[in-house]
Order: sequence, then C-alpha cells, then structure tokens
Amino acid sequence: MKPSKYALLVRLAEEKQEAAAERMRQAQARLAEALSRLDQLDAFRNEYRQRLLQGGGQGMAVAQWQDFHRFIARLDEAMATQQTEVDRCKQTFLLARQAWNNERKQLKAFETLIERERARQEALEAKRQQKLSDEFATRRFWDKQHED
Repeated sequence: MKPSKYALLVRLAEEKQEAAAERMRQAQARLAEALSRLDQLDAFRNEYRQRLLQGGGQGMAVAQWQDFHRFIARLDEAMATQQTEVDRCKQTFLLARQAWNNERKQLKAFETLIERERARQEALEAKRQQKLSDEFATRRFWDKQHED
C-alpha cells in the first residue's frame, strides 16, 4: 500500500487526537475552576474562623456565636461538596488525558506505518533503478563485444 493510501487514516487519526486534546483541555479547565472554588471556600472559611476567634475574645453574644458556628458548618458542607466535585473533575481529566494519549499513540503508529512503507517503496525503487542500470551496462558491454 502506498503512503498516500494511508493519508485518510492519518487525517482521521489527527482529527480524533485533536478532539481528544480539546476534551482534555476542557476537563483541565473544569478541574482548575473547581480547585479555585474550593480554595475560595477555604479562604472564606478561614476568614470567618478568624472573625469567630476575634469576636469570642472580645465578648460575643451567644446567638451571634451560634450563628457563626452554623455558618462555618455550612461552609464545611460546601467544601465537602466542592471536594467531591474536584475529585470528579480530576477523574474526568485523567480519563481525558488517557484518551488523548491513546489517540496520540494511534496517530504515531499510522505515521510510523507510512514511514516504513515510504522506506520500502524507496528501497524497491532503488533496486529497480539498480537493475535498469545493470541491464544497461550489460547491454553496452554486450554491444561492444559484438561490434566487431
């Protein structure tokens, strides 16, 4: 099979690899966004804990203290939910990266196949040229021998 016959396979493999790369980029962006939200929640929680500690030291009404604790508990729940989302996004990203790697390997396999076929065709052409050259030299030698 000539290398040009593999062109369709390579083009399809390139398209699949590019689509897989795009899915991986999207998954990576969602993971980064989920991590950012988790960091924001953590910073917000730490800020409120600091306020609670400062307020507790300065004297705080019991109702206000309870409100702070309830709010921090809700932030903890939100962080747990967000951590679950981060874990899900991380898994999605890892699967997308694996799919991209598989598509990349498939493309490289086709490219290697094309290169081997090209080298085989070049070797055949070189052999054909050598045979023609040998035949020409033999014919010239024969003609010189039989000119007399």
